Amino acid sequence: MDCERIVSGFLGQPANALSSLAFLVSAVWILIIAFRRERTTRVALFVLAVAVAANAVGSFARHGPDPSWSPWAHDAAIMAVLLFIPVHALARIRGWRPHVEIGGYGIGLVTVGLGLAAIHGASDPLAVTLAAGAVLGEVATVTGDRRTRWTAGMGTKAAARGLGLAAIALGGVAYLLGQTGSPLCRPESLFQWHALWHVLVAVSLVAYAYALSVRPKVLAASA
Repeated sequence: MDCERIVSGFLGQPANALSSLAFLVSAVWILIIAFRRERTTRVALFVLAVAVAANAVGSFARHGPDPSWSPWAHDAAIMAVLLFIPVHALARIRGWRPHVEIGGYGIGLVTVGLGLAAIHGASDPLAVTLAAGAVLGEVATVTGDRRTRWTAGMGTKAAARGLGLAAIALGGVAYLLGQTGSPLCRPESLFQWHALWHVLVAVSLVAYAYALSVRPKVLAASA
C-alpha cells in the first residue's frame, strides 16, 4: 500500500493523485524531444510518450476517483513502459525497422494486458520480469555503445543516463519509504513519499528518452 490516507471526494489520495500528472508533463517533454529527431528515433519516442501518458491516466484514476477499471489501467500502464525498454533495445541490436519494432511491442502489450486481466496477482511478478528485461536491455545497449569509438555525443548520452539512473534509484528509495507501515509513513501529511516516487520516475523517463534520442557520430568501429 502507498501510505496516504484515503479521503472522501474525487481525489481519494490528493498528493498521490496530483503527483501522477508528472507523467503527463514527462510525456509532453518526450514528444518535444521526438520532434527534433530523425524519423526512426521519432517513432520510438512517440510510442514511449503514449506509454508514459497512460501512466498519468492510470495512476491518477487509481489514486483519485478509483473506478473499477483503475487497478488494471494502473498496472497495464506501468508494464507498457517497462516493456518498451527491452523491446527497443532488442530492436536496436537486431536492426529492426520501426514497423517491426512497433508490431512486436504491440503484440507484447496485448499479451501483457490480457495476462493482467486474466491472472489475479500477475502484476508483481510480471513487473519484476519486465524490469529485469529492461535492465538487461540497457546493459546490452551501453555495452554496444562502448564497443564503438565516437567523435561526439557520448558525454551527453552518458550524462542523461546518469541522471535517469540517479532519479530511478532515489525514486526506489522514496517508493519503499512511502509504503504503509514504513517508519516514515504519515498518512495525514501533505507530503507523501509515493508522490515523490511519481515525480522521480517521470524525471527518469525524460532522461531515458533524451539518452535514447542522442545519436553520436561514429569515428571507427573498434576491433
